[in-house]
Amino acid sequence: MPDPNPRTFFRSQADGMSQRFPEGDFGDIAAAPMANAGSRLAFLRRVYGWMFAAVVATIFGAGIAVKSGAAEAMLTWSFLPRLLLVFAWIGAMFLVQKVRHIPTVNVVAFAGYSLLTGFVLSTLIWFAMALAHANGEGGATYLLQAGGLTLVSFGSISAYAFFTKRDFSFLRGFLMVGSIVLLGALLIGFFVESTAYQLAISVAGVLLFSGFILFDTQKVLKTYPDNEHVAGAMTLYLDFINLFIYILRIILIIASGGRRD
Repeated sequence: MPDPNPRTFFRSQADGMSQRFPEGDFGDIAAAPMANAGSRLAFLRRVYGWMFAAVVATIFGAGIAVKSGAAEAMLTWSFLPRLLLVFAWIGAMFLVQKVRHIPTVNVVAFAGYSLLTGFVLSTLIWFAMALAHANGEGGATYLLQAGGLTLVSFGSISAYAFFTKRDFSFLRGFLMVGSIVLLGALLIGFFVESTAYQLAISVAGVLLFSGFILFDTQKVLKTYPDNEHVAGAMTLYLDFINLFIYILRIILIIASGGRRD
């Protein structure tokens, strides 16, 4: 049984899921029709409905992997199989983005990608449960804490993006550069056995994807046409999942300080 050691685990987790890039600024898509407030509200309900359906599918996929023992088995994989899985996950993300405007195909691709994300995340889920047990906590303790904080943070940031008069399109360049820097830091993390380094990466990830939520929420609201609800849901789903990952990493790093060896 793999030992829930935070330094070893996070050093091996370059699949910390920083693979999230903006698809252009707010001028890349024809301005969405804003005249009919009722249809726009219905559009937003569909966006968030599809997004949270994808989150549920991700939880389902992770649950299958954990229950079947696949998640624990993946923790024993060597570097190359893990790297190939990460590349497959990244490739699937770009494929889903390419078909996001094709009816029916985008739904199938979104559902499949959500399940795959759950499978990829299952090692982190397994580790969180193992560490909770090692600390004498309930198995879902850290997952529930991370999930609650993610919901509150995502909701608060999204609400601010909705109601503020500020334009966040200027963030695009910063987010692009931040994504590249974070990816490089994650790769370096393979070779750095430092809890402080992993904590710094996780805090940076939370800040980066908080910025993405601001940028993407406003982009979906202002530029996506009413029939692009699946595309909007895909965009916000990636932000939500990545924010959850980095919040959970912070919780696990802090919790590891109370682990009884």
